[in-house]
Amino acid sequence: GQTEIIQKKLEQLLKEVILPNQDFQIAHRWSGIMGIGNSKNSIVSQLSDTVYCGVRLGGMGVAIGSLIGTELADLV
Repeated sequence: GQTEIIQKKLEQLLKEVILPNQDFQIAHRWSGIMGIGNSKNSIVSQLSDTVYCGVRLGGMGVAIGSLIGTELADLV
């Protein structure tokens, strides 16, 4: 979830590094668990007759999620 310590650190980074000397307003916040493995390779696999997985996107889910979805569809 959104913890105060993490939110404050992100706001500090935004204020000091990303948008120094600029006014800004935070309209939305998001938090979530990211699963990142030792390898940068995604896992696209059939686990059983009815279960498939597309995991370990290394924080790149927005960028490569559609590709992984296509790969999963090809397995079905």
